[in-house]
Amino acid sequence: IMNPFKYGSIVLGKDFCGREGLLKQISNHIKASQNIAVFGERRVGKSSLVYEVVRRLRGTDLLYMDLLGIKSVDALCKRMLRAIVTLENKVSWVTRMVKTLSHLRPTITTDPVTSMPIVSFDASVELKADSIQEVLDLIESISKKKCFAVVFDEFQDILKINDADESIALLRSKIQFHSNIAYVFVGSMRHKMDEIFTSPNSAFFKSAIPLTVDPMPYEEFSKFLVKKFERGGRKVFGETLKQVFEIANNITGDIQQLCEALWEVTSEGDAVSSDKLKAALELIFAREQKSYETFVSLLTDFQLKCLTALAKEGGRRVYSMDFVKAVGHHSSASVNRAITRMININLLFQSGKEIRFVNPFFKAWLLPRGR
Repeated sequence: IMNPFKYGSIVLGKDFCGREGLLKQISNHIKASQNIAVFGERRVGKSSLVYEVVRRLRGTDLLYMDLLGIKSVDALCKRMLRAIVTLENKVSWVTRMVKTLSHLRPTITTDPVTSMPIVSFDASVELKADSIQEVLDLIESISKKKCFAVVFDEFQDILKINDADESIALLRSKIQFHSNIAYVFVGSMRHKMDEIFTSPNSAFFKSAIPLTVDPMPYEEFSKFLVKKFERGGRKVFGETLKQVFEIANNITGDIQQLCEALWEVTSEGDAVSSDKLKAALELIFAREQKSYETFVSLLTDFQLKCLTALAKEGGRRVYSMDFVKAVGHHSSASVNRAITRMININLLFQSGKEIRFVNPFFKAWLLPRGR
């Protein structure tokens, strides 16, 4: 039997677990062409949730754009245009679009595997903010003959582009008139999403219904995982699963990753007990070792001390005097600078009043090494 645990990708159908209440809410909003903002921590299953909603909505397609790491208006517009091509993959339609956007000097090639058209744009042509409205006009024209939801994933990264305020205002000025299209804005950094959707100074203020995707309840998700282990002739103990949830900070994707590793270090007929966790973690460490070492190489000695103390002490009191003492005789301002730097390079993130590791397995890797 193939390893049934999937992580790092969209899961649908039999691989999707629970969240019936959210599925119904989002489905109803999309059918009513209501814009929504979906909040939740990284790897908690937000994107899979939206994909699963659309999969269950017969006759509705998905125009999906991932804004992760976006740095410019040019990149924003081109990602939107490539998503449109993926949605409308008929060669005749793409040819018409190319003529409409001739000033971008696009070229069409065919994917040798899927035979789908691929559009690329001349790198020397840089799109400016006014192109946002042009692309949104294109989306509206498609909506007249096709039913679909528009999804902007990692939408908070739009704040990183130059002229972010202008771009957000231009998006909003067009989207508010698209009464027959549901726009779904998905984000994993709550404070940034709040800045966009709940700040009175933002163009998107109160423009979308907010929905929060929380970690899956243990009782529901553990039953789903136990069944997957049982299909492969493996008996998993409740104590082991509780440790899995604790190590993975209750985050769905990280729990699946650790279960995938547990499956790999066991065989049919084995009991998945707590002593197997060490082998599973070592497998993850071996796979991710180079990325861990790269992160460590980016840090100063003091930043690494702060990171190790954070792994040992937890992230609820990182600016307390006890934490400052744990990293040596430095000021809380020094600790603040170190933590901010590690948030900026995506090693840590802030969840409410707690500072947490983006990758909980990196935290586990740090601990036994006594760094």
